[in-house]
Amino acid sequence: MTKLEVIRMIGDMLTEIDVTVGSLVPGDPDMVALEDRRRLLDARQLMLSRQVFDENTPRFQEAASRLRAVNAEIEGTIRRIDHMSAVLQNVTRFLDAVTSFMVVVGAFG
Repeated sequence: MTKLEVIRMIGDMLTEIDVTVGSLVPGDPDMVALEDRRRLLDARQLMLSRQVFDENTPRFQEAASRLRAVNAEIEGTIRRIDHMSAVLQNVTRFLDAVTSFMVVVGAFG
């Protein structure tokens, strides 16, 4: 997996979140919580896009594989607004996986 693929995966999740937010009533507490997580994820994606990594290291590839696994496990669950607690948990889980990826590859400096 490459850095660009990781950035695209995060972008896909941001799109899923945007679609879900658009399905909620303005002012809904779940919408606010989802938007908060979206902002954090967006900031992480931007930070990743501005850094240079050696994508060929085992460390990068293992971290990317863990992130891809989380993404695969929660795929298709973000738009289920009838189960918002699960949506929020899954978005948080993905956000945590992105943060962990960034720690492993040294994105926080």
